[in-house]
Amino acid sequence: MSRRDPPDRRANPARKVSSIVVFPGMVPRGKVWLLVLVGLGLTGFADAVTGYDLWFGPFYLLVIGFAAWMLGRWQALAVGLAVLTLIICVNGFSLYPFGTVAALWNLAMRVITILMFIGLLGHIRCCYAREWRLARTDSLTGALNRQAFFELTATSSTSADWTMFAYADLDGLKKLNDERGHAAGDDGLIAYVAHVRSVIRKHDHFARLGGDEFIIHLKVRDEASARTVAARLHREMNAIVAQVHPNLKCSVGVLILPPGNRALDREVLAADQLMYAAKEQGAGLVVATLRDVRGSQFLVEHQTSAAGLGCNPVLNSHFDCRQKRELDTAA
Repeated sequence: MSRRDPPDRRANPARKVSSIVVFPGMVPRGKVWLLVLVGLGLTGFADAVTGYDLWFGPFYLLVIGFAAWMLGRWQALAVGLAVLTLIICVNGFSLYPFGTVAALWNLAMRVITILMFIGLLGHIRCCYAREWRLARTDSLTGALNRQAFFELTATSSTSADWTMFAYADLDGLKKLNDERGHAAGDDGLIAYVAHVRSVIRKHDHFARLGGDEFIIHLKVRDEASARTVAARLHREMNAIVAQVHPNLKCSVGVLILPPGNRALDREVLAADQLMYAAKEQGAGLVVATLRDVRGSQFLVEHQTSAAGLGCNPVLNSHFDCRQKRELDTAA
């Protein structure tokens, strides 16, 4: 059996990582530029008031470093040139009283120091950002990993929008690995992720939770559109895995959430339980909506099958994810 080295099948997370994984501490560029201008203004004013007897170099470097970290190297270079211009305008050439050659030398040293500072800080920032993203990306497929998914999804305990979790499991992946080798299984996972990402929006959260299990969190217009999206996702997921191997299928459990309070761990676990119900059907699709009845939450499951969705609720169960699987209580 021919096997390729698994690392050759790994995606490049630095390029494939979703744009929604935002580097920590980022603020809108307009606000950053405002802070840079305010910093330059205050430092320049203090420099002008105190004269050239007091040195404000570290404060100017702080402004340049802030621009390099928050905006980038080229923007920091522009700020550095502005700093040099400001220093000359405020102090003139009184900083260089030892003749033209010494003045030019000292000015050149300032320029070189600023360039080295910007280059070093920019490189550190790029390395840090890359490692931060790699830690939140699945190295094989380029999808988000579990840590990134929970960080992005658990941003608020309430939501004003209809949302849904689609929990998917690839049936037959182990058999594919056993028959054709892990390289073939890796190819299937990569193709699956690439196709799913092509049919969802860029800001939807799509993660590989481990092995052959994936989850999508996305906003929808209402309950009806959520059921339509669920059916489409189920169809598209099974279409791509069928191209990889005829025995490879995809079971999907979908939990639809109305606007209101959120409990991420319980909701993900409920979607997982719905996925297991779909798995029992054989690459099926099971969709349920969370309902709040007199302060108690219930799951209303919609008629489902491997072919698609109906519109009549056929199952109600209490939403208590401390119980392992209580979604098969008849209405």
